[in-house]
Amino acid sequence: MNESERPATYWPDSEAEVPMGPVERVIYASRSEVRGPVLEEMRRIRDHAVVHNRRHGLRVALLNMNGWFVQWIEGPQEGVDELLARVSGDERHHGLLVIHRSKGRPRLFRPWIGSIVQSGESDRQVHLRVRAQYERHTRGETCEPSVAWLKLCAPPAPDMPRPLGRSPRAMLLSAQGAQAFGLLEWLVVKEQRLLVRRRFAGGAEDAPDVESDYVDLPASGPRGLRLVANARKGLAMGMTHAFLPDCAAVVLLLDGSVGRNQRLVERVLTACRQTHHSPLIVGLGGPDQVSTELKELVERQGMPWAEAVAPGSAHGPAELWATLEPVLAQLD
Repeated sequence: MNESERPATYWPDSEAEVPMGPVERVIYASRSEVRGPVLEEMRRIRDHAVVHNRRHGLRVALLNMNGWFVQWIEGPQEGVDELLARVSGDERHHGLLVIHRSKGRPRLFRPWIGSIVQSGESDRQVHLRVRAQYERHTRGETCEPSVAWLKLCAPPAPDMPRPLGRSPRAMLLSAQGAQAFGLLEWLVVKEQRLLVRRRFAGGAEDAPDVESDYVDLPASGPRGLRLVANARKGLAMGMTHAFLPDCAAVVLLLDGSVGRNQRLVERVLTACRQTHHSPLIVGLGGPDQVSTELKELVERQGMPWAEAVAPGSAHGPAELWATLEPVLAQLD
């Protein structure tokens, strides 16, 4: 698997700054009635939504998954309510259920974000999660919208320990190629865990598919760990921005190129600035790859840095994981 070095995906901007104050945040789920190509329909939805969102100061993430739509809306309460009323009569879906509503800081940084996820789950499995989240919402349980979204669209493995709430999440990125995905695949075999593959496709001609695979590791740390391998180009996409604030750490799998390593660090720092988040940045690699210059670059932005330096010159997945695991096991 090779990952291209294409420019960051462009999304039409709303010509307005992301609000710094609290916004209305709503997530609903509904059954899709789309019978033709989903990507084409998502593009039609995008073309209309970008104009509408600009006018009303809204930002929206729309996911199509296993015959379901899940939409996350943020913006002024009046605009959010108007959009909910309008989409309730849309014939492309039915059975709309609001599964989250709160007021808080914005998490969406694009006027429209489209995702298509295909998995081997049955309709009933998704339906049960929708009902469970709907019931939590109607009981008055509160959480961040990203938590509600993940419970529905990317639930934890059944054996994950959760005595103190959600398990920590760590993002894994590589400076070259798809080594992050290779390390994750090796770890899945070693630990005999399920690899969950997610491919996100923005509904735009210039938005290539972005893979974001993950594995849940119940034995890593006191609360377990979700390790998510992301494509570098995914750092520019809205879904990555929305969930970056939930990552306790971002692991950078470095290589022998000073330039590639620096570009990766700069991409990550840019995304963190945009989302106002300061995760632990972990440099992973050999002694000649994890450099003082990278540490200083991260710390100049006021962000924490940790090193996972694999000894010797041979750095296969076994050596890398043996070096990285103790660092991740300390995450809160």
